[in-house]
Amino acid sequence: MNSDIATASVCFGLYDKNDIIGFMAVLHQPNADNPKIKRCSRLVILPDYQGIGLGTKFLNLIAKYYSSSGYDFCIVTSAKNLIYSLKKSDEWIMYGYKRTPKSNGAIDGNRKLRDNCYTGRFMYNKKEVIDAERR
Repeated sequence: MNSDIATASVCFGLYDKNDIIGFMAVLHQPNADNPKIKRCSRLVILPDYQGIGLGTKFLNLIAKYYSSSGYDFCIVTSAKNLIYSLKKSDEWIMYGYKRTPKSNGAIDGNRKLRDNCYTGRFMYNKKEVIDAERR
């Protein structure tokens, strides 16, 4: 991972009083099937604040914000704890889970691809969908 983010990103901060403890960048990711989709392109929580659910809560908050504005919201992650948390949640639908192939140090754009790790793809489950399933 590098520190560059796309200039089109909308950025959000998570704070503990006046100190920033988390960061999220979101990109508009339209495609032929869905012109109204946003994707979390970067989610970072400082190490001292990891493991207590702040990343998931932060992600849920931003997903609800975009969902209430009429967008679909997704994330692709290789963070094992986030994959586990989102798999358990009624608020997220997993639509892909795979192991990345060995890349032999291949470069994708400006990023070195991670070798042999699992990635999970999730779509935020809009409240209307959750309520319909509970009936």
